[in-house]
Amino acid sequence: MELVGNSIIYLMMGFVLVGAVASIRDAETGLGREFVEGLRSIGQIFLPVAGIMAAIPYLSAFVERTAGPLFGAIGADPAIAATSLIAVDMGGYQLAQATAQSTGGWIMASVVGYLAGATIIFTVPVGLAVLDRADHRFLALGVMSGVLTIPVGVLVTTTILLASGTTVRGEVSADAPSDAPLSGLDAPAMLLNLLPLIAFVVVLAVALRLWPTAMIRLFMWFGRFLDAALKIVLAVSIVEHFTGAFSALLGGWGFDPVIADAEDQYRALEVAGNIGIMLAGAFPMVYVLRKGLTRPLGALGRRIGMSPEGTAGLLAASANVLALFRLVQHMPAKDKVLCISFAVCAAFLVGDHLAFTANFQPNLILPLLAGKLAGGVLAILLAHLIALPSVRKLDTAQS
Repeated sequence: MELVGNSIIYLMMGFVLVGAVASIRDAETGLGREFVEGLRSIGQIFLPVAGIMAAIPYLSAFVERTAGPLFGAIGADPAIAATSLIAVDMGGYQLAQATAQSTGGWIMASVVGYLAGATIIFTVPVGLAVLDRADHRFLALGVMSGVLTIPVGVLVTTTILLASGTTVRGEVSADAPSDAPLSGLDAPAMLLNLLPLIAFVVVLAVALRLWPTAMIRLFMWFGRFLDAALKIVLAVSIVEHFTGAFSALLGGWGFDPVIADAEDQYRALEVAGNIGIMLAGAFPMVYVLRKGLTRPLGALGRRIGMSPEGTAGLLAASANVLALFRLVQHMPAKDKVLCISFAVCAAFLVGDHLAFTANFQPNLILPLLAGKLAGGVLAILLAHLIALPSVRKLDTAQS
């Protein structure tokens, strides 16, 4: 596992150099543009990351006092509750470590955060912000279809980790040795950890099938609330950082800093920066893949009934969901739902999540890629069965 992880890191570093040279010649097109876009993504990543990571003390307390005991009552690790809502690269990784009962529980919770947490805390609010309002319904249908396959993606990744005897870094670090075993995690524990997720997706599937319109509305209300809450937390954290006004007025300050200090060298700004500088290599790498696979993607699209824009969207999503959202407006309604459902598990496959994993847990790269891809492919199949009937109704209502 370590050899695979390091090989991918060195490959991306090669593309950093190629992209930098290309951007000197032309920063508006091709590899040069992809290099620059990777660096610019730091700002887009920082907003939700900072909001979540600043609120970790309160979120930890919530997990420990409310959600954690509920998960613990059935034998699941409390950390799973944290990362079911919060992405690993947006504070979930640190929060899971703080609440997990074992190293194995922390790593499995991190896998959940790559799939479930990333969708709830990033894809949903960002999608509602950048997509046309007319596409919000397709975002809702795609996300709710894709969420159904999250337990499968987690199961695939965790099974590979257990079967291969993979060791990991036992602390939050970008340079510690990967020599810690997955203590506390075996097949029974893995299944117990999955039970809450399975129960959630079953309820969601039933609700989506019976009340699709109500579920779409509920989804959009939740996304807007989440987006507003993260922006408010970041805003007050920025004011506090530069002025100390809130701690002076309130006699204390419960939120975490958003910039590194003596206590923690990996605050929100550093996490977002680490991801962004890795994306400076990941984006050019995906660009080369996309260009080189134009014909195979077109043939694949014809076989599975998707437009060229739709198949390009699948590859774009595997790099970064923001790249997918730039293409959504050009797709037919069916492809919008299929691509977004795929993105729930498979988004950031060779982008942000690859960059984060390469930084903090390189031995997880190959198992994580397998699990995310398995969940994404299955999501497309489920979207065909569950969501596309609603898409056809929406199309009929509009015409």
